[in-house]
Amino acid sequence: MTFAVPLFLLAGLAAVIPVILHLINRQKAKDLPFSTLRFLKISVQKTRRRRRIHDIFLLILRMAVLLLIALGLSRPTITNLRSLFRGGAQSAVAIVLDNSASMGVIDRGRMRLETALGAAEQIMREVQPGDEVSLWVAGGPRFEFDGLVDIEHDKVRRMLSDLGDRLNQGAPSFERVDLSVKLQQARKRVADSKATNKAVYLLTDMQEISWEGMRKEAEARQTEGQQPPSEQDRKIRDVPLVIVDCNREPAPNAAITDLEVEAAVPVAGLPVKAIVKVFNASSVPHQCVVELHIDSAPEATSPVLNIAPGERAQHEFLFTFRTGGLHRGEVRLSGADGCRLDDRRFFTMEVDQGIPVAIVVAQRHEIRYLDDAFYLETALSPASTGGSAIRPQFLRASDLLTEPLQGFTAIYCVNLPALDADAAERLRTYVEQGGNLFWICGENVVPEAYNRMNDQAQKTLLPAPLVEVRSAGPNVGRDTWHVSYLDKSHRALRHLAEPASLYESILVERHVRMDTKTVSDARTLLGLDDGEALLVQRRVQKGTVTMLGTTAHKNWTNLPLRPIFVPMLALMTFEMAGVERSQRTVLAGSPLVLSFDEQSRPSAVEILSPAGERVQKENRDEQGNLGATFRYPKDPREEGTSKIGIYLVNLLGLARPKQVAFSVNFDPDEANPAKLDRQKLQEFFPGAPLVFAEDPEDLSKTFKLLREGKNLWEWFLAGVLIFLVFETFVSNRLSPKQEDQELQKIPPGMRRLARKARSTAAV
Repeated sequence: MTFAVPLFLLAGLAAVIPVILHLINRQKAKDLPFSTLRFLKISVQKTRRRRRIHDIFLLILRMAVLLLIALGLSRPTITNLRSLFRGGAQSAVAIVLDNSASMGVIDRGRMRLETALGAAEQIMREVQPGDEVSLWVAGGPRFEFDGLVDIEHDKVRRMLSDLGDRLNQGAPSFERVDLSVKLQQARKRVADSKATNKAVYLLTDMQEISWEGMRKEAEARQTEGQQPPSEQDRKIRDVPLVIVDCNREPAPNAAITDLEVEAAVPVAGLPVKAIVKVFNASSVPHQCVVELHIDSAPEATSPVLNIAPGERAQHEFLFTFRTGGLHRGEVRLSGADGCRLDDRRFFTMEVDQGIPVAIVVAQRHEIRYLDDAFYLETALSPASTGGSAIRPQFLRASDLLTEPLQGFTAIYCVNLPALDADAAERLRTYVEQGGNLFWICGENVVPEAYNRMNDQAQKTLLPAPLVEVRSAGPNVGRDTWHVSYLDKSHRALRHLAEPASLYESILVERHVRMDTKTVSDARTLLGLDDGEALLVQRRVQKGTVTMLGTTAHKNWTNLPLRPIFVPMLALMTFEMAGVERSQRTVLAGSPLVLSFDEQSRPSAVEILSPAGERVQKENRDEQGNLGATFRYPKDPREEGTSKIGIYLVNLLGLARPKQVAFSVNFDPDEANPAKLDRQKLQEFFPGAPLVFAEDPEDLSKTFKLLREGKNLWEWFLAGVLIFLVFETFVSNRLSPKQEDQELQKIPPGMRRLARKARSTAAV
């Protein structure tokens, strides 16, 4: 405790005045002769004891009143902060600025980050030349001078100016931050300073999700038990932490928290469903409208959504892509809202206009449904869809010598006799350069002839050697086999893994056995209940070879009649064509990560940001080899994905240039308005002095508190009033009425003498 006017403490000597007056009023009792004291003795003794106790108590009360008055006039202040601003002494100040997405909420007519920047400017006006000042920005790309101790203060002011410019350009960071990281660094930096005065300012909206790091540390302390603090920990704990809370009266706000885009197959003309979820982050009901935009053009608008406080609403859009290629989509909220950062969500979808495939047959049957490729053709181009997902073209075996095979994404060879050397060589070149060859067995498939054809083509045409044609019947003890295994890790087949009855209902009466054990990289996609492989695939250089060991007609199996047949063939075709069903999406601030197999590793990667900025990076590992994984950004100082929108990634140096797209979106957790209370914050910083600013737009009272401490003048005045009231009560405790009641017990003739004797005894 300190005193603003310590000279008034001398007034405390006035507390001896009641003692002096008490001693002056003490008189020696006079001896008065009475005929008898028998009726007075007991009453006089009781009165003397009672008055002595009351007099001492009154003496203490009157002394306390005078002492409180003296202490109050000296203007006492409490200074439980261990490091305060003092005039003339050097200061070390750290400013930790929360620039998470929630700081973009409009609060009392201003964006919270704007209020925080104003508070930072007030702090900069308070520091003196030569003071150590550092600014720590909690999220987003790292600033050049982030956390740097600045004595001249020009670097810190430049950072604040840059933050202001970014705010004027549209928004704060779209990222979610963990305040514990930068806050701990700032506290340690200030604690290590040799300055006399120290303080750390945290400018934040106290959003609960921003304190996950501190929460984990607090839970760890409870689990492991309190450990004696080290000298460094004590130094950090002694630094005052000033909380400038910018979360006061947020405007009503709704946020798009989720978006799911579903398409059976991503091709032009087929229906696509977009499911949008909207959250009302306000304490009042909210109305909003959701708009769907495709390639920057409005596509559809939802009806008005009425959302109760803290509840969610959902709306489904159904639309189609009219053309093939990469499409960019966006859903957004229209109308007034408390935060524009969470009103948009992006997605991408690569749509194919039509995948060219070749169906090679020995001959066409006059009756169409008896043709070996009838069910295959129906599966690849079902008339009911009305779309152009896959464009099949029929060829004969002789056409393989003249047709430009590289124009086909996949070539289906249906029940063909073994090819001659020239045709086999053309297929080998096709596969090695990235083509996809798919064999379907039948009566014309002779294992020995196929193995010779494969050997002449350097074992590049078959996924595994063929063994024999096996038929069910009495000789094997069963009428059929059924499929009991499906490769759930395969990107095309994993969508058909549930329910298991989809593939377990496939019955096979006849099939060609394949020796998969002799080929290490042969992959069994479908397996029979006795362990034999039915569908096998193998990668050959840049392409793939696949074989279905049974027919695509109902003469060997019921597969073409089962519900799994059409989607399986379509999905495998899309997989071989490289059409991706899933959309790549990450949250703002998260890196873009791409993984490559050995045959498709680019030499460089070019990133095009939503703002149109191009960044090109080499795809090399530490040994200088082509990297199997690409990560952007690697350097935390780079801009990276701090902005939301569509990021285009071009893979350079491939035989076929490829472009992929990432949608970077706002973290939906940032829309959660839950706020951390002060009691919980104190648990995060046990023993540390915490100061809560009353008004982030005016920190003058906070600065005064740091300089002077908390004034106790009002408390001392209140104490004076309480003691005065209590003194009055005690002084009137023995009233004349009480004394008269006691005199009634004395005989009437002695009452006059008793009154005089009592008065003398009291003295």
